[in-house]
Amino acid sequence: MDAVTYIAVTVAYFLTIAVIVARSYRKGASEVEFLAASRSIGPWVGGATLAATQISAGTFVGTVGQHYATGVGFAWAWFGLWTGWFVCAAFVAPKLRNSGALTVPDYMGLRYGSKGPRIVAALLIVFAYAILLSAQYQAVGEIINATFGLDPLIPIAAVLLSTTVYTLLGGVRTGSNVDLLQTLVMLAGLAVGLPLLLHAAGSVGSAGRFLAQLDPRLVTSWFTPSQLVGFGLAFGLAMATSPYELARFYSMRDAATTRYAVGVSILFQLLIGGSVLILGLVTRVLFPRISSPDQASATMAFEALPPLAGALFLVAILSAVMSTCNSILIVAGSGLAHDVYGKWLAPAFGMPNDDRLRVKLNRAAVLLVAIVPVWLALRRFEIIQLVVIESVSFIASIFFASVVIGLNWRRATSAGAGASMIAGFVTCWIWSRPFGLHDRLPVWLGRFGSVEAGVVASSIVFVVVSRLSKPGGPATLRPFFEPSR
Repeated sequence: MDAVTYIAVTVAYFLTIAVIVARSYRKGASEVEFLAASRSIGPWVGGATLAATQISAGTFVGTVGQHYATGVGFAWAWFGLWTGWFVCAAFVAPKLRNSGALTVPDYMGLRYGSKGPRIVAALLIVFAYAILLSAQYQAVGEIINATFGLDPLIPIAAVLLSTTVYTLLGGVRTGSNVDLLQTLVMLAGLAVGLPLLLHAAGSVGSAGRFLAQLDPRLVTSWFTPSQLVGFGLAFGLAMATSPYELARFYSMRDAATTRYAVGVSILFQLLIGGSVLILGLVTRVLFPRISSPDQASATMAFEALPPLAGALFLVAILSAVMSTCNSILIVAGSGLAHDVYGKWLAPAFGMPNDDRLRVKLNRAAVLLVAIVPVWLALRRFEIIQLVVIESVSFIASIFFASVVIGLNWRRATSAGAGASMIAGFVTCWIWSRPFGLHDRLPVWLGRFGSVEAGVVASSIVFVVVSRLSKPGGPATLRPFFEPSR
């Protein structure tokens, strides 16, 4: 690829972001403005920000790489993801929006009437999203290293700096407007690149025959049914309860807007998901022997596309990484500043706790959360998609019971919520391959994925402990079980 073309397209992209940041910036913004855009986001921007947050490095790098390596079979994970969105739209998003909360730990405090679940949720969010953020950094490092041969630390530092700056300046409002731009950039990159790649690969029939000869599993199923179920459950259960997506609902105008926004998001994801599947397969036809699946996207953009189309596609990847990083930074940072400090430490120890101070602490926490995962990214524990799967498995295991069941079951208690989150975290850790003891488990237990084990364990603990403990008063039920006026 012509480096000058890539630089020109990238500079134009960042200049556009700078204009959006300048127009969205609110000097002296309140915490509600910083974390929820004063609850003013409409369905199209809301749907774009949900899609942009979901379409991450795991999609443009990891999922393309998975389809490159394993063919069509991984597509079943998308159906699990979309099922999770429908669950979210029907049973989660409207109630969260009407609750008056600003963060997912804030929901825990309101729903269960206790600081315990709030603090547990905030700390576990930081842990799980440090893993997911490291995958975003690792992805951009892989892409630029494969394309231009630069040390991965250089592009990681560039993404960290740029995303952190616009997150610090504008919070959720700026992030949402940038997400709309980034979703359009992703669609444009696919619209330009996909037809060119299909033309280079020849007819669809010849491409299918080539893949079948290379390995029949590429056009049938590379994975076992249990593996496919595990992938679908990991993405679906996590999507129904993912804090970095749920936090976006707090910024929307009303409960109806949340439902429309989910529909818009699924439309964008259908277009992008189908295109990503084709990209992975076509790249395997054109370049059958790439050393690492994570480099399939970069190889395709660098070797198969004209300079302008390749540059646009690589900027689309950069957009996907930055949009997800922005959401992670807001959610993890607010957990530390709004929930741990503002709702626990400050009241408990008589520390300053005014609105302006909390905005400053939110910004400081964003900076802290941005820097820590760089070490994980440079260690490269797994290929990117597996890191993403482990992260969403932790999210589902920790939050599914306390969010989805808790929003729809009156008898849920604070003790049940706290115990279920800890049980889900511990179980998922034990079952996880890169971090836990999966290989030491008995064979019959090892057949279950970490998300299946984590969600089942946390749900059982949630119900049992809730039955054995005292529920909260009417104030903990009113925002979630009484119709809003």
